[in-house]
Amino acid sequence: MDFSLLESVPDGIVVVDESGSVVYLNGVAERLFGWSREELTGRPVEVLLPGRFQARHVGVREAYADNPRPRPMGIGSDLAGLRKDGSEFPAEISLSPLQAEGRSWAMAAVRDSTERRRIEAKALLYRQAQEEVRARDEFLSVASHELRTPVTALHVQVQMLGRVVERAASPPLVRDRVVALEGQVRRLAGLVEALLDLSRIRLGRMELARESTDLSALVREVAAPYQADVDLARGSAIRVIARDPVVASIDRVRIEQVIGNLVGNAVKFGEGKPIEIRVERTANGVRVEVSDCGVGIDPVHAERIFGRFERAAPAQHYPGLGLGLYVAREIVEAHGGRIHARGEPGKGAVLSVELPP
Repeated sequence: MDFSLLESVPDGIVVVDESGSVVYLNGVAERLFGWSREELTGRPVEVLLPGRFQARHVGVREAYADNPRPRPMGIGSDLAGLRKDGSEFPAEISLSPLQAEGRSWAMAAVRDSTERRRIEAKALLYRQAQEEVRARDEFLSVASHELRTPVTALHVQVQMLGRVVERAASPPLVRDRVVALEGQVRRLAGLVEALLDLSRIRLGRMELARESTDLSALVREVAAPYQADVDLARGSAIRVIARDPVVASIDRVRIEQVIGNLVGNAVKFGEGKPIEIRVERTANGVRVEVSDCGVGIDPVHAERIFGRFERAAPAQHYPGLGLGLYVAREIVEAHGGRIHARGEPGKGAVLSVELPP
């Protein structure tokens, strides 16, 4: 029988006769096993198998000769081939019976499955990692919810204590301690909310409740409480430049969170210098721009600061989880908008939010 047509087959081809002796192998099989056609012809096909498979294969081969039928590639995932140099490789093998001129052969197509198995192993590890990440995010979500309740109650109690202290005309030391305590509780509440937002984003559970909102009024409302922080730091006033109204369809609570984050950052990094918030219409919607004259930002890091746990400045000087801008970006992008930053070290920074109308 002329086997020359098998030279064009992309898999290694090994043909054996009824006795199990090799009668032909194509060029791909020669390169795969390291044997030349002349060296292998007439040898038992078991020479191409690791020793642990050889005895069993004799029986399998004889059974196949009694009932020859096509066997597709992929059956027998634990198969392996043995090269002439003694090295092994994982193999996929398909079998096909051949008959001509009153004779019968068995043709094996052999494929090295090393790369496929490597890819499958990586895919398995990836799926396992994804499951672990999801389990972590579920835990984070539950933990954040559980922490939220006692922290909220603590915040309320501290506020009540502050009012009692104020009415009782307590000594300055007591009032200062209560103010400090309230600040720390407020910070703790902010950290819990940031973790809760992170879990919502990671689990795809952040939903928007859009409504027509005047952004100018919203910005003034959000900025007002931060003025006290600026006054405490003996800094300049927060200036809001906005025309009334500048209306957009937004989730008011979420965008309030974004604006609060940007203003809070400006206060934190502004070093007591002027802060300006500008609200304006654009050709494609609306823009809220918060600028300060503080520590600034390196243009190289202008996009990186919107990543998870990223910081615009060293943590030892400006504490926080590094989640605020990440959450802000996710909220803005969920609205179909974009957020970006620009600035220079020592010359302040400008953070802009652009939203559709």
